Amino acid sequence: MAEEFTANRQEAANVSRDLKAIRAALDGGRAGALDARTGSEKVDDAVRRFFEESSDNRERMNQLLERAAGLLDALVEGTGTLDGSLADSLSTSTGGS
Repeated sequence: MAEEFTANRQEAANVSRDLKAIRAALDGGRAGALDARTGSEKVDDAVRRFFEESSDNRERMNQLLERAAGLLDALVEGTGTLDGSLADSLSTSTGGS
């Protein structure tokens, strides 16, 4: 049955790291949008308005990225702990009998 479930812990850690990087890069979208300087006041106002009206979607995306990264971190930690526990319980002792 163990062969039916596999997890590449390194890959899960990499994906988690990437999701955290995306989340950090988004920074809630605040960088740049509130500071729009396109040279056109109309365009700057449109960018700011779009930013303000789309804040719910950005917040939801931020939450989903955080959740996905957390689940992957838990997978990496949990499988590492499980692997270690199984290895400890299945290893033979070299003590004198």
